[in-house]
Amino acid sequence: MTKTRTIQHQRSNTAKARSQQRSRRKIQLFLKAYEYCLECDADISLTIRLRHNGETVFFNSDGSWSPSKEQLATYYPRPTQITWQELGARYNP
Repeated sequence: MTKTRTIQHQRSNTAKARSQQRSRRKIQLFLKAYEYCLECDADISLTIRLRHNGETVFFNSDGSWSPSKEQLATYYPRPTQITWQELGARYNP
């Protein structure tokens, strides 16, 4: 049985601190995607859209691979979609 991992939040009060934290997390997420791509020989497509201003940032390890939901539905074995609630349940005890 695996141990459930918890995410610890440190809330910042200032807008500048929140912006810096968001920027650091975004950079680390893209770095991890890049490392996973290199080390595991995988194609990765990662898109982030910030809710507050609509900014979209996109990383694609292979320019020809960015599947739509319709294309993913034709793959076998069928891809696993992880929902927001499932991630929350996994990381919150």
